[in-house]
Amino acid sequence: MPAPDFTGFTGRTIAFLSDLEANNNREWFNANRPLYEAAVKKPANAFAELMAGEIESLTGLAQKPKIFRINRDIRFSRDKTPYNAHIHIAWTPLDAGASPPAFMFGLSTGYCTVGCGVFEFAVPALETYRRRIAGPEGDDLGRMIAALKDKGFRLQEPALKRIPAGFPADHAYVELSLHKGIAVWRDFEGPQAAAGPDIMARSLSCFEELLPLWRFLRELDGA
Repeated sequence: MPAPDFTGFTGRTIAFLSDLEANNNREWFNANRPLYEAAVKKPANAFAELMAGEIESLTGLAQKPKIFRINRDIRFSRDKTPYNAHIHIAWTPLDAGASPPAFMFGLSTGYCTVGCGVFEFAVPALETYRRRIAGPEGDDLGRMIAALKDKGFRLQEPALKRIPAGFPADHAYVELSLHKGIAVWRDFEGPQAAAGPDIMARSLSCFEELLPLWRFLRELDGA
């Protein structure tokens, strides 16, 4: 199978997302579907497939890319706009368990970001996570995240406000117990970063820095 042709996201990609924000309805989208196919879907598919190969080389594991649907699930939402005006992509191992770590990419009119993590652990993985970080591995993870923050990464906000019952309150990195998932992000300078010729290399460089975190989370997955 020939390798997909990825020549980069372009100004047309970002312009389409901006126009979709301003015209988030089916009539406009259907009228502009050819532009969506060329400016958004085609480069996103190529980026996802090529990056899957790069991440496989990085991790030693075959990866499954997922491009999140542009159609919004509006069944239980007050916001009835039908489309997502962003591109979100995740890569997870083919042999993933219930809480697989993912490398991630996001692009909208307001951001271009990459990351690694698990948004919310399944119950067994959450129990394993809390047990492991209650001891010395919590110090290791805390230092790892602190080092990433020093390099410009950010940690997602915690889900809890109170320390879980039974977790040692005097732990040096007790704040890690407030998380029900761990995801670390690197925000580029804005959406125009995606249109640069080096977006693939820049994203992969961040994934390389996040690899120790990916390995830690991979051990929790139980795959």
